[in-house]
Amino acid sequence: MAAAALLAVYSMAVLVIVAWPTPVDRGANRAIMRVLEALHDRNVLMFLGYRQVEFLANVGMFVPLGLLIGVVLGRRLWGLAILIGFGLSAGIEAFQLVFLPDRFATVDDVIANTLGALFGAIAAGVFFLRRAR
Repeated sequence: MAAAALLAVYSMAVLVIVAWPTPVDRGANRAIMRVLEALHDRNVLMFLGYRQVEFLANVGMFVPLGLLIGVVLGRRLWGLAILIGFGLSAGIEAFQLVFLPDRFATVDDVIANTLGALFGAIAAGVFFLRRAR
């Protein structure tokens, strides 16, 4: 029951983020770029750019979704969390495309979000495997 309550709270937070009328990183993008420039000046994480940070943030945003849905669905159905994550992500991107002209709906976001749901669902699956022992 606690997982269902956490899922509800998490879902509300995600809803606020994805329905925000402007890009949620609008105020932070300069700071992120400064951090990346400082790292690159020191030859650290040279492969990491703004697009990669954004991709990883989208992955991270959906890890809890996959985990919590996996736990709520239970031992036999936890894998459905991946499909649910994909469906929700595609729906979110479609919503942003149609209703939020200042937001950017991309296939990359669907891929990143689905990967996050996958990682979370795998964590739920590992949880159930360890519990079964």
